Amino acid sequence: MSNNLQRITTIVFVLLAALLLTQAAFSLQWPIAHDEAPLFYEAFLMQNGQIPYKDFFDFQMPGSFFAYYILGILSNFGPLRIRILDLILLAAISTITYFALRRFGKFTAIAAPILFTLKYLQGGPNLSLQREYIILIFISLSIWIGVTDSLNFRKRLMLGLLYGLAATLKPHAALGLLPFLLFDIADLRQRREFSLPSLAKQIILPVAIGFAIPVLLVILYLTFTQSLSPLIDIILNYVPLYTQINGEMAITPSAERTAYLLNQLWRLDGSGLWLIPAGIGIYLHRNRQTYLLASLALIYALYPALTGQFFPYHYIPFIYTIILVASLSLSSNYQLPITNPPSFIFPLSSFILLATILITVKPSQTFLRQIQGKDIVIAADRAAQISAFLEKNLEPGDQVQPLDWTGGSLLAMLENRAPIATSYVFDFYFYHHISNPYIQSLRADFMTQLSESKPRFIIEVTAIDKPWVSGEDTSRDFPELRAFLNEYYSVTMGKEDYIIYERR
Repeated sequence: MSNNLQRITTIVFVLLAALLLTQAAFSLQWPIAHDEAPLFYEAFLMQNGQIPYKDFFDFQMPGSFFAYYILGILSNFGPLRIRILDLILLAAISTITYFALRRFGKFTAIAAPILFTLKYLQGGPNLSLQREYIILIFISLSIWIGVTDSLNFRKRLMLGLLYGLAATLKPHAALGLLPFLLFDIADLRQRREFSLPSLAKQIILPVAIGFAIPVLLVILYLTFTQSLSPLIDIILNYVPLYTQINGEMAITPSAERTAYLLNQLWRLDGSGLWLIPAGIGIYLHRNRQTYLLASLALIYALYPALTGQFFPYHYIPFIYTIILVASLSLSSNYQLPITNPPSFIFPLSSFILLATILITVKPSQTFLRQIQGKDIVIAADRAAQISAFLEKNLEPGDQVQPLDWTGGSLLAMLENRAPIATSYVFDFYFYHHISNPYIQSLRADFMTQLSESKPRFIIEVTAIDKPWVSGEDTSRDFPELRAFLNEYYSVTMGKEDYIIYERR
């Protein structure tokens, strides 16, 4: 890379780093938003002795509850502390990424974490502390270990452990282990040591031991707390129904599912431009480490299709890994098949990456509103109103039942440490696949618990942004609930986007 090109690249990344630091500082003002509120409220329930699956109904994997439980303890659910923890995690991922990519040169090692951090902050509060983001800790550490020239027993054990931990949050996140296994097996063949006994002993055994440790610990916890059976029941009966819901919160008919998946896969959530500098990076670095990174990017490009929902946070691992590969186009440690590469190859690869950055990396809309002095318009505004009501009216012993998901009522309940009346933290379960016996049993159980507890307040979010499920066999009607509300409750606060009922 010429001196002039180095100077220009340095200036660009100094400016990007300044933008990063500015956005990070402003992000400290972001409130708890979107999926954070339900997960932190469930962590609050756990702090009060309730057990996931046994005492409250949710289909998230155990690792998600443990992660948010730890974050809840460290932050005491304070928004500023949560944002600080968010940035600490981001700094940790960035530092690990830097050390993992140092072998490719300083520009690559610096560029990759800066670009990913900007893309992460671009998502605003709704992308913060998503489970795929927490999984990046394990993915980045695995890359740091895996890009070494050879693996030994300890490193293979660590790789298995990291992806076992990732699997406790999202089981399909463990697919990232496959490229490490395949490249390790390929290395074994090159050393002419390949045989089934050596494969089992040197590679499969340490990886399997590492992977099994967190999985078995979780199973032991679930068994000890008598929550394993409820989780199995949810996995067998509810998860197959939930996976039929697509990214538009609509039921995908079985006949249309394949076409829908293929149509969404190639879109890559608008991140397809990164494939161009990534392709150049692969071309310029034809070695094991580059192919390993590219394989990880491919795995995590397919990752959202495994749930069939394609929410933006599902693409966090892909965006992270493809940016790592794209950053290789800045490296001067090329391994071209020709002795004297053409002089234009260096400025061209840098120019393409910089052009991709200019097109795809933007400040978050939340940040832009902040510097314009405008309010951050998210469900937290609604939550603030509900929270003020609860703070004024809630008395010791009062219970509250939300009819909501991510609309703000759970955040308000968290802020007031309001106990929930039933084991159902969300209500969207009751409105899809309504003819299914399992959903009907959930409805019946909910009404039984609600009738027994008769909470003082019931908060129903009716906003247009409420994630209603649409399509075949869905409904917005719940006759038994309406009859219960009409008989025992009156509206104490009726707003355009939410209603608070009080027991008569």
